[in-house]
Amino acid sequence: MFHVNPSIYGVAPINMDIADTLGDMYFDMRSKALPLECKPPIDPSAARDCDNAEVSASDLVITKLVLEVDNRFGAYGRCNICVNGSDHHGNNSCTDGVYDCICEDKMMRPEPCTAAVGAENVTEHAASRECSPGSKNWECWHDAVAKKTGGFWYSTVEKGWCGDGSSPAPAGCTWRVAEFVKRVDKKCSDNAIYNEVEKVDAGGTAPCFTQCSDSGVGPHRNASSPCWIACFYNTVLGPAAGQSGGAVTGMPLQDLVTAWDLPFASSDPAQGGCPPLQPHWNQPGY
Repeated sequence: MFHVNPSIYGVAPINMDIADTLGDMYFDMRSKALPLECKPPIDPSAARDCDNAEVSASDLVITKLVLEVDNRFGAYGRCNICVNGSDHHGNNSCTDGVYDCICEDKMMRPEPCTAAVGAENVTEHAASRECSPGSKNWECWHDAVAKKTGGFWYSTVEKGWCGDGSSPAPAGCTWRVAEFVKRVDKKCSDNAIYNEVEKVDAGGTAPCFTQCSDSGVGPHRNASSPCWIACFYNTVLGPAAGQSGGAVTGMPLQDLVTAWDLPFASSDPAQGGCPPLQPHWNQPGY
């Protein structure tokens, strides 16, 4: 499992959303369009990640864990860091900087999450969406990424936590961290993936990135450049994915999975690896 958040938070995903490899790739790759999504004037009905600290913070890290869970899954909880008193999912009286989770019943009405680990199938939840004609290309890329990756998201709330092992696990707990694998700086992980995507593009018949006068490649890339962003999605998803009804093609999914895992498989930057960051277990609010 993986989770992405600012470095001040501990590695135990208390009141957090986590994902398997494909599910985290979906969360991550849709965020590459953030400079376009959050360019004023912002459409709040479509641009949902501009105030999401797990996407926009400057000190993001990615943590890889092995969890042991009770697989009698419950409703998926939308867990976010409270910003300006709101979790952006209905709680407008939360504490800034603290994770807050909200679940929904079968009628899509907000309700408190139970101790059960929540589960959501990305394919069922997001891959059926289709951007409408006239949508911005980043909206279409969001939908196309879900079709490309699929995957699963999970929510692990405090009331289901079995603890850190320092005391007996509470009755009825549903999840624990079985193994901490590695934590890496997200900028390092991003660059490792970008390198692989740019290599694929450079080996094609009509390279895209080198046509961007304001973006560059490799250590000189500007990943906020609209041209670079378009080249990224064109390479990963295919050139038609940025329009309504466009086919999702691009890089083979297994190649993307391999690129995603490079930062965790090695600590050598020459091999696409990232050095490990020292883990800590405490976090704000606990």
